[in-house]
Amino acid sequence: MTQSGQHTMIWHLHRGGWLGLAWIFFAMVPALLVAQSDTEAIQKMDTVSVKGKWLHPKKQGLYDIASAPESPNINGFYALQLLDEELGQQVWISKEPKCVQIKKESGIAQKGNNYIRLTWDKIGGGCTWIGMGIGWDNWQPKDISGIREAARLSFQFKSTSDTIRSLPFAIAFEDYTGAQCWLGFSSKLITTPISNGSWTEVSIPLSMFPFESFKTDPSMIKQFILQLEADGEILIDNICFKPL
Repeated sequence: MTQSGQHTMIWHLHRGGWLGLAWIFFAMVPALLVAQSDTEAIQKMDTVSVKGKWLHPKKQGLYDIASAPESPNINGFYALQLLDEELGQQVWISKEPKCVQIKKESGIAQKGNNYIRLTWDKIGGGCTWIGMGIGWDNWQPKDISGIREAARLSFQFKSTSDTIRSLPFAIAFEDYTGAQCWLGFSSKLITTPISNGSWTEVSIPLSMFPFESFKTDPSMIKQFILQLEADGEILIDNICFKPL
């Protein structure tokens, strides 16, 4: 074979080799593109799936106001209102009407439109015990253990005469075992002078109630009890828990 022929054969071999390599390369490109496309698609699908599961985007204007603000609470305790507008099945009173009476009235209340008129005469009626109770929050067990250092029992009252100088009360919380934690009333708990022309607030820190001494469980309170002594008549309204 001549030298010219050898060069021609080598050129053809090189040409065939490059063509073969080119063919292999172009054959692999679609597979690579498909694999890359599949990977990107899977990644996109994963991203969409995660977003769809965990994120809940919502269109909201810059100055939009939240539609459902959180209800008033103290350390996560929400059953703050013991007595407000109504005398329903959550309220009971001693059965001796000659010793104690309670009724709802409408007028210039401390809160809302209604208040209650409480009239009692323990001695004149010849009763050994008179009082009332409130099983607020539909008599459900109430856990007030978390607010003992952060809340106070508050209510407003108005005297119907000029004779009352203090309130002859004793106050208790009863748990669902029947144990009752009692606290005697003191005039120091009255924040302003008693008057028959304006509402006066009573404020009692919950830390004053000796639950441990009376073996009363503050984590499952059943009701609030008010024991009445002597005689008197007051208007009373808005029995509730307030922050200290």
